[in-house]
Amino acid sequence: MLLTSRVVNGVGAIGRAGARAKVGPTALPRLAIALALLVPLSSATNLERVPFVVPAALALLIALSACRPTLGLVILSALIPVAGWMEQGLELPPLRMAETLVLAVLAGALAGLGHDSRRSAVGGSALPKGVWPFAFLLVAASAASGVLEWRLSRVGVSGTLESVADFFRSSSTTYLHRDAMPVPGLVDAALLIEGVTLFLVILDCSRRRPDFPRRLVVASLTGAGCVALVNLSAVVDRVVSSSVPMEEVVWYLGGVGRPSGHVADVNAAGSYFLLMALTGIGLTLAGGRRLSYYAGLLSLALGAAFWLAGSRTAVAAALIVCVGALTRSGWRLKPTRGRRATLAAAALVAVVLPIAVLWAYPGRDGAGGALTSARIRVDFVATGLRMWATDPIFGVGAGRYYGTSERFMGPCIKDLWRENAHNNVLQIGAELGLLGFVGFVGLLVAGARSVRDALRTRAGPPEPLLAGASAGIAAYLVTCLAGHPLLTPETAYPFWILGGVTVALAHRRSDASTVSARRYVITGVGISLFFVGTADVRVDEAVRDAAARQDARFGAFAWEIDPDAGRRFRWIGPRAAFFIPGNEQIVSIPLRAPHAGRDRLVTVDVAVDGSRIARLPFFHDHWVQVPLMLPASGGWHGIHRVALAVDPPWPPGERQNGDGRTLGVMVGKIETDSPGRK
Repeated sequence: MLLTSRVVNGVGAIGRAGARAKVGPTALPRLAIALALLVPLSSATNLERVPFVVPAALALLIALSACRPTLGLVILSALIPVAGWMEQGLELPPLRMAETLVLAVLAGALAGLGHDSRRSAVGGSALPKGVWPFAFLLVAASAASGVLEWRLSRVGVSGTLESVADFFRSSSTTYLHRDAMPVPGLVDAALLIEGVTLFLVILDCSRRRPDFPRRLVVASLTGAGCVALVNLSAVVDRVVSSSVPMEEVVWYLGGVGRPSGHVADVNAAGSYFLLMALTGIGLTLAGGRRLSYYAGLLSLALGAAFWLAGSRTAVAAALIVCVGALTRSGWRLKPTRGRRATLAAAALVAVVLPIAVLWAYPGRDGAGGALTSARIRVDFVATGLRMWATDPIFGVGAGRYYGTSERFMGPCIKDLWRENAHNNVLQIGAELGLLGFVGFVGLLVAGARSVRDALRTRAGPPEPLLAGASAGIAAYLVTCLAGHPLLTPETAYPFWILGGVTVALAHRRSDASTVSARRYVITGVGISLFFVGTADVRVDEAVRDAAARQDARFGAFAWEIDPDAGRRFRWIGPRAAFFIPGNEQIVSIPLRAPHAGRDRLVTVDVAVDGSRIARLPFFHDHWVQVPLMLPASGGWHGIHRVALAVDPPWPPGERQNGDGRTLGVMVGKIETDSPGRK
């Protein structure tokens, strides 16, 4: 392929140059990671699914990032907010464009940094103390969870070597295509891994180029400003074209109309615009005259977009950060009238905070709406804690909160909501367990400690850009306690990018010690061996748990009630697999294909332990009981895997009911009746 050949030639050139240059001890790991990233990235170069312009542009972006890693990251920061619009404007297939860009830039940047790693041998680490072990722990927990989900999807189908070959084959051909990825947990795990990698690469580049953090902030604000201006122009256009313009203005300012533009999650959009607006204010105060004007105008647009997003959580986060900043400033002052006035202002804001949040958007039902939203979030916290308790060390698996939350929901939200945790930190704990939670929180604490030390060591007022970016990161994290912006790529990647900028600005101004490359290797090997050593045990426990509940590990959605038959069922996607205990020899699976008819044949292939045993045609939309005789022996450790494949599935565009899922058939509760059972 064009992409692969370009990169191989580039890596070869780097290798030849490396033979003449002194290369640091971290060169080989960087180059290995860069090559590994090309595997999923090559799925975006499949000319059977994408036009030629996509692989050509990606090859150019990789080459540019390899030659100038900082330039590649700057371009990436500006493009991430508009990645979705790029996909629509170019009329591309359902490609995850933001992740595609991130993989391309990371592959090129890591290759370039691996070649130019001489400074790593003589200049120490770019990471503040404590960042590396927690970052690697989070990456390892996410990677282990993603690999576990893949292994579970292949249990009873192929052996270890065949599973590895299938993994690379699937990743290199379908990974970045939203309509073809068979195991969603891989995508969720990869989002965290890519974010942490961006964070670490930015720290490394900032040590090499001291002016890089500011350039990265300018690029990030430029991309965010474009999104904000598009949102504002859409609002202005609707107001101007309306016969009752004042009602439209009230409709938007009151929080009923909530334009988000580049993402579907309006609360995540609020978190994103708040992050960028506070960072823009810091750049406005820190830049030169022209840069200050530019950043100031962008900050105004971002502030307006932040308000129009209508997120009460984001408003609360902004006020909380304001209280914290005023309190800190007050204690830094000498015990004079100015100190008392500052602390009094902080206390006043703290008192006004609940009222401001309750009534910030009167169009959204005032206090009643806010209190209802808070109560729902409390119920979701209880749901997440119950889920976490089922596997406190490793979690239920990346990306599995949505699909498994119904089992742990209380009666208040069980019939109304099929949602994520509304608490990103808790969801990471429930999905990745204590190990992933410690990695995530420990990484935040290590970065925050570096920022705190930098702010304390300065005699005068803090550097405006560092203060603004720190406030933005803090506010974003506050919104993570009542939302999940880290689940949306277009709002998650900017957080990791600006997080790297903030820690880089703080680390070069503090006296924090660095870590040697040898400790990198020791830490990484130790954590990796732990996850590798426990992998088989985790797979065994997951399969046995699913078999005990006769549940689907992947491919099935939440339980519902069929209004026509009164039967409890759940939809499956185009493919799903269920695990059945080996002592069960006769099972009956209720199936219904609502999109089948006399003029449309729908087939369901049934496979047991990887071997197809039946092809069922559906010419009607009635319920059908499908009896199966399972082998008395075989399977995986005595557990049978029953897989269903639907052709054709039911696409969202055909239903036109707002449900964005691609559905297969309806599956009722699996009934078992083993011989000899009374």
